[in-house]
Amino acid sequence: MTGFAGAWLAQRGQLRIQQEQRTHAERVRWLDDKKGLYRDLLITLYGWHDSLAAIGKGVDDGRPADHRTAAYRWIVETSLIADDQVRTAVSDVHRALLRAEAALVDGAGGGSGAGGGSAVGGVPVLDGVEDRLADLEDALRAELAMPGRVGTRSSAGPRGLRRASRSPAVPGPPGA
Repeated sequence: MTGFAGAWLAQRGQLRIQQEQRTHAERVRWLDDKKGLYRDLLITLYGWHDSLAAIGKGVDDGRPADHRTAAYRWIVETSLIADDQVRTAVSDVHRALLRAEAALVDGAGGGSGAGGGSAVGGVPVLDGVEDRLADLEDALRAELAMPGRVGTRSSAGPRGLRRASRSPAVPGPPGA
């Protein structure tokens, strides 16, 4: 009887180890897929941002529609595999870019000319977009960071300090 119980326990232990190995392999596989997807998403969103910044400075590179179209593709791809925090951050960036694009087009007289007399003034419209992009990067890092993995950084590190120093509208700590 003791031999049977010992064999049963050993078999259960082996099954549990195999299950943990499969779970880890699946998590690592998704991690690699997400890294490439998130990289492409960020490159496209920053490209859209840069095209809008060029319009705000009176230099229309004619590519905002291309970047917007590519961004839709990556946004949909991301929404299929990302967690809630990343999906929310992606949605916030998307809405901010659409608002900024509308403000730039309206402020530049329908997109023609250098935007003379524009109330937008170019770049200030994109401040909210830059903050949303920084938030998205933080959310992506948090999702890609596996607990216990060597070399992971917390999102409250230097990045958060850099964002706070960049935006004067954000109040500092009391008494500072």
